[in-house]
Amino acid sequence: MLSHLFQFICKQRLLLAIGSLTLAGCLAGQQAGQSPAKTGEVLILYSGQALGELKPCGCAKEEDQGGIERRMGYFASKQSSSLPFVRVDVGDNFKEPSRQGRLKANTMIRAMERMQYDAVVLGEKDLVYGNSFLKELPALPWISANVKIKDWSVTSYKIKTLSNGLKIGLISVAEPQLFYGGEHSNVTVESPTEALMRSLPELQKENPDLVILLTHMKKDAALGLLKIKGVDLIINGHIHDDQHLVDFNPVEREGKLFIQPAPRGQKMGELTVMLNADGSKTFHTNIIKLDSAIPSDPGMTRLYSEYNNGVEALFMESLKAKRKRKQSVYATDATCKTCHTETHAKWEQTRHGHAYKTLLQVNKAFDPECLICHTTGFNQPGGFLSALDTPKLKNVQCEMCHGPRRKHAQSPTGGFAKEARQACGLCHVRNHSPNFDFKTYWPKIAH
Repeated sequence: MLSHLFQFICKQRLLLAIGSLTLAGCLAGQQAGQSPAKTGEVLILYSGQALGELKPCGCAKEEDQGGIERRMGYFASKQSSSLPFVRVDVGDNFKEPSRQGRLKANTMIRAMERMQYDAVVLGEKDLVYGNSFLKELPALPWISANVKIKDWSVTSYKIKTLSNGLKIGLISVAEPQLFYGGEHSNVTVESPTEALMRSLPELQKENPDLVILLTHMKKDAALGLLKIKGVDLIINGHIHDDQHLVDFNPVEREGKLFIQPAPRGQKMGELTVMLNADGSKTFHTNIIKLDSAIPSDPGMTRLYSEYNNGVEALFMESLKAKRKRKQSVYATDATCKTCHTETHAKWEQTRHGHAYKTLLQVNKAFDPECLICHTTGFNQPGGFLSALDTPKLKNVQCEMCHGPRRKHAQSPTGGFAKEARQACGLCHVRNHSPNFDFKTYWPKIAH
C-alpha cells in the first residue's frame, strides 16, 4: 500500500516538473520574440508599366481600358473597403524621350502623387529624362535597395502599419542589366541578392507581419528571388515597349506568390492576403479592367485637359517650322477620284474615309500621336500639316497605303498595289488594333 502511494506521489511530482519546464520554455520563447503569428487580412492594389499612357486612345473597343481618370476613379471606389489596403506601382511609367513624352511624364507623376501610393519602384524607363527631372516634380515614395542615383536619396525599404495592427514591409530591387551604366553615368545598380542580404535584416528588425518584395526585372530573374528567406510575396514589373505581352497570371511556390501587373496601366491588380495563425499566408488575386464601367475622376479629367493644352501648344510651335518646308508630293484623294471613281466611292464609305472626324469628336486633332494614323503623310515630307494648311490631306487616303503618287497622277504607271498590305501594320498595332487580321479586315475595304 505504501509502495503504491510512493509511486503515485513520484509520478505527480514528475508531471509537475515537466509542466513547469514546458511553461518556462513557452515564456522563454515569448521573451525571445517568438510570439504566435498575427492574423488578419490586407488588400494589396498594384499597377505599373503604364508607359506614359494617360488615356486609352479608344480606336478599338478591346483596348479602351486604363488611363489616369479611371485609375483614380477605381482608387476612390476602394475608400469604403472593409479591408485596409496598400498601393504599390512597379515602375516603367514613362516611355520615349521626346517633348510630348516629357509632358506625359510630368502629368503622370502629378497624377500618381494624388493617387497616394505607398511605394513606387524605380524602373529604367523612369530615368529617361534624368534624375534632375524627377527631383523637380512632386515627390513620389520611390523605393529601391540597389539602385543608387548621384545626389538623390531613394529609400531602400519602408514599413506601413495598417489599421488592423498588421505591419507590412516593402522593399525593392532592380535588375542591373536593364539600366544604363558606365563611367559617366549617375546611376549605379548593385547586385539584387547582395542588396537584399544587406537590407532585409534591417527590415526584419521592424518585425513586419508580411514582407513584399517589389522587383523591376525580367520575369525569370525575379522568380528566382522567391527562394530568399523572409520574402513572402513578389510583385514584378518590366516592359520592353507597348507591344510587349505581359503574363500576369500568378505563380505560387512553397507558400509564396509571384504576380505581375497588366501592361500600359489597362488593369488594376487586387491581391487579398490572409495571414493565418500557423504563420502561413493565403492569397487570392483578382484583375480589374479599367474600362468604361469605372467612373472617371473629375480632378484627373482636369489634369488631363492641362496635358492636352500642352500638346496643342507643342503642335502649334512645331507647325511654324514645318510651314517653311512645305512642299507637295501627294496627289490627294480628289485627284485619285478622277481615274478611280468606283474605288473612291467605296473608300468614302469606310472608316478610313472619315478618320479625321473621329479626332475632332474627342478633341485630338492636334495630337501628333493620333494624327499620324488619322491623316495622310503626317510627319512625312509634303504630308499633312493641319486642317488649315493641308485640308486635302485629312483622313486615311489612298496614298497612306500606296505612297505619295503626285508623279503617278501626272504620268500614270502601275505596279505599286502590293505596297498597300505592308502599310496596314504601321497603324494596326496591338495597342490600337489588337484583333487585327489582314484576311478579316481586308474585305471591309476591298477594292
